[in-house]
Amino acid sequence: MMVQGKWNVTIKTPVGDKTGTLDLIVDGARLTGSLYDADHIAAINDGKIQGNKLTWSATITGPMRLNLKFTATVEADRIDGTARHLLGSAQFSGSRV
Repeated sequence: MMVQGKWNVTIKTPVGDKTGTLDLIVDGARLTGSLYDADHIAAINDGKIQGNKLTWSATITGPMRLNLKFTATVEADRIDGTARHLLGSAQFSGSRV
């Protein structure tokens, strides 16, 4: 399963859809990288890969500080998942760049 690379993603938030780029770097079962858009960047922490299932955490600082816990599934050139946070959760999806 090819997980590594750049993904264009859209996160469904209470204030509307937010688009950005998910840059995934794989080292064995370890996942690192970043999630960014034109205004923000968040490093991927505690990333893990198990088959086509991914988990990681990230902290965004704007428009408010949120610690996010991501779970995702990769199928070919698609990624889909959920970002959980203190205020609830947000669905996201994307495709390989």
